[in-house]
Order: sequence, then C-alpha cells, then structure tokens
Amino acid sequence: MKQRTRIYYSAEQRADIWNRWQRGESMRSIGRLFERQSSSILEPSGGIRPPKRTDHDSP
Repeated sequence: MKQRTRIYYSAEQRADIWNRWQRGESMRSIGRLFERQSSSILEPSGGIRPPKRTDHDSP
C-alpha cells in the first residue's frame, strides 16, 4: 500500500470537517472529500473538537 503525504488542513478546512462531523456525516464521506481514509481525519483528537488555538503572547 502506497503511503500518502501528510495534508496540512487550513483553518477553514478543519472547521468544515468538524461541522460535517457534528451534523452527523459519516467519516467515510468526509474522508472522500479529501481523498483520505476516514481513520486519518479526526483520529488525533478522538472525535472531540480541539479548543480554538490562541496566541498566548498577545496582551
């Protein structure tokens, strides 16, 4: 099996993935949008939307 290169999703793409997941779309259909297997879409956070990142250096 050929290993694919990593995709770095933009903030907009990540939001779209989470919105689709919360609406109940299957991981398989979400994965197809990005030409990826479903297991490579939300796995790092276990299906829970991570908190929005903020810049801790700003006042």
